[in-house]
Amino acid sequence: MSIQEVQERLGELHQAVCRDKGRVEIKDGERTCVLISKEELECLEQALEILSNTSDVQKIAKTIAAMGDCVGKAPVLAAGRFGRN
Repeated sequence: MSIQEVQERLGELHQAVCRDKGRVEIKDGERTCVLISKEELECLEQALEILSNTSDVQKIAKTIAAMGDCVGKAPVLAAGRFGRN
């Protein structure tokens, strides 16, 4: 839905999202945001908090951190030097 459409129907969209827990994508060219109810946002935040406290997610986070350390210690190569003898 374009910004213009949202401006014309904001009251209606607000009621629908709050009542039905739906989502509205608002587009402005290449960028998009989403209108959701406060209740749905709070549920998503709670789910993320629960997931972030699981051992599997903590293992993934440690693996990503370790990979970042390895990448940070790797030598930097100039792009123009690839393929040259």
